[in-house]
Amino acid sequence: MNLMEMVIALLAVVLFTTLSLSYNQALLRQTDYLNNATVVVQASQLCHAMLDEVDAKLFSGQLDIANLVSSYNFTNNVTYPHLPETFRIVSVASDCDSLGRALSSPNPNSLFKRVMVSVDGPRALKYPYSMTRVYTKTNM
Repeated sequence: MNLMEMVIALLAVVLFTTLSLSYNQALLRQTDYLNNATVVVQASQLCHAMLDEVDAKLFSGQLDIANLVSSYNFTNNVTYPHLPETFRIVSVASDCDSLGRALSSPNPNSLFKRVMVSVDGPRALKYPYSMTRVYTKTNM
């Protein structure tokens, strides 16, 4: 093997190494994006589940709208076996006006109640994921 063949072989090794490093970095980036998206979707599902629980209890008569504020003010930590992250769920229920703005002073006879659920915790959630629903007392 002469000098030129050795230089070409060396350049081929450098090219192959550079290409494999680039592909591996792109693969790791895509895996990270997928994991982050999974965490955001899980946070969304937690918010929906909590608000759907409130809906179900109100519609079934297990919970009166007057008791909503006292029942849904809590903080809970949740860890799932399929996703090794701990989520912190914060539920805040309050009296509000028809637009969902909090009242300056609590009014137990208010027709409108607001439940806001926020989920945070994992590193992939840069900001807490939150959802809000306004409930109205429809029967007098």
